[in-house]
Amino acid sequence: MNMQALGIRRETPLYVYAILPARSNGNDNFCPETVGDGLGAIASGPFAAVVGDGPGTESLIQGREELARLLLEHQRTLEQIMRSVPLLPVKFGTFAPDERSVRAILDRGAAVFETAFGRLEGCVQVEVFVKWDVQTVFAEIAKEEAIAALKEKLGLGVCATGQASRANLGRLVMESLERRRSVLAASLSASLQAVAVDAIAYQVTADQAVLHLVLLMKSGQMEALDTCLEALDEAHGGRLTFRCVGPLAPYNFGTVEIEFVDAPVLRQALRLLEIGSTANAAEVRAAYHHRAKSVHPDTANASVKGCADMVALKEAYRIASLHAENRRQADTEAVLSESDPNFSDRSVFVSVRRQDQVFDAAV
Repeated sequence: MNMQALGIRRETPLYVYAILPARSNGNDNFCPETVGDGLGAIASGPFAAVVGDGPGTESLIQGREELARLLLEHQRTLEQIMRSVPLLPVKFGTFAPDERSVRAILDRGAAVFETAFGRLEGCVQVEVFVKWDVQTVFAEIAKEEAIAALKEKLGLGVCATGQASRANLGRLVMESLERRRSVLAASLSASLQAVAVDAIAYQVTADQAVLHLVLLMKSGQMEALDTCLEALDEAHGGRLTFRCVGPLAPYNFGTVEIEFVDAPVLRQALRLLEIGSTANAAEVRAAYHHRAKSVHPDTANASVKGCADMVALKEAYRIASLHAENRRQADTEAVLSESDPNFSDRSVFVSVRRQDQVFDAAV
């Protein structure tokens, strides 16, 4: 595909939006009509990557408000693409240095992409947010026997230690709030998960929030979700507020994470752990624990150097673990080694992960 014809400057890094199944028309080029304006697709083997200029790398170090805006643009682009073709979303803010690097992503990640597409085929994501009227809830809590009795004593001035009693009252109120929220959230979650393929529950912190649940739904089951929400609303007498966002690409259940590591960095990580390039995950972990005994600040007199060494060791462990996982996923002997000419270039680490944390600005 002619990337310049799509308005993409070849000399700049390519922003990677998504991974798609590559549909061949007698060649390996992905059909450009399946992606939007200003976007291109690079294919290699059974998969293709949708790329574009994306936000400038400097934009990604701006404030929270700007990041939220860019994230929304990223999601809108994915929604545009998924109208015509299934996709695996790539983590927000991912750049590849050039087309060759994109093809390396596709080749290295082929096995995990195939597994993820099989797991997420025909699925979409829906986020469900549930709130309650917190003032009404506090009014109900105030009528609880223990809390009402303590409030009465404080009002009559019969408590010997008024300040301590007020603190105790606040603690009792918040404990009751959390108990009520926990019971209600568990009940709502059980009902919603019954119509979903998978679900991820995120912690809520605001008093008015009850539940933030991300559901993985079969596209054909959206009506069942609507019916379930209507039944829950009726069962709770309209006292709860339900908000749904979606259907969306299944970001939280299968986001592609990509990291490029230059060969010298990988070599240094392996040397620091005193392992070879063919070490598996268990060997990497064992090497890390062995080396940590000698550099951990607790055993290195808590020196500044000991702390710095531990930070370096943890980073080496992370990189070596990525390398071992990629070798396992590839299920091949064609891995980088000191004698491999590709080892002098850079390694690309590819994974597809559930997102256990959520970006607050998107909630």
